[in-house]
Amino acid sequence: MTHEPVLREATEADLDEMLSLWRALEQIQGEYRLFPMVEDAETRIAGLFREANADPDSSALVIEGPDGLLGMAIVRLTEQGHHSMSSARAVELSRVVVKEDSRGRGLGKMLIEAATVFGKQRGATFLTAKLFTGNTEGRVFWERMGFVPRYEERIKPV
Repeated sequence: MTHEPVLREATEADLDEMLSLWRALEQIQGEYRLFPMVEDAETRIAGLFREANADPDSSALVIEGPDGLLGMAIVRLTEQGHHSMSSARAVELSRVVVKEDSRGRGLGKMLIEAATVFGKQRGATFLTAKLFTGNTEGRVFWERMGFVPRYEERIKPV
């Protein structure tokens, strides 16, 4: 019997598996990270996951399979005015990850579609996502989902 993956809002019971997914994401992102990670990163991430479900303009989304969580994303409604002279509402996606052995099955697309519905329900006109420029696999995914680059940040050690 095959169980189709189910997309839903995370609960407190999902926290350990979400942290495991976050660690997998850090494995991908770690080599691109220039700034050192804070010592209490896991505690802060756990707090972010809890806050996402407590705030009506945010949500922690997970995809559940028969053996546990297969992917997740944090979605948060933002006003783009703090970045530009625009008053556009956007949904910012973060901590988007699908387990390596579950990729290529449309699960990332499920997360993007759920974020789109979330945004439409709240009057957003855009979805946004940030990624490290060296993350080639991530760039391919986001482009395939219809995302286009908006700006590039440059950094130089002092």
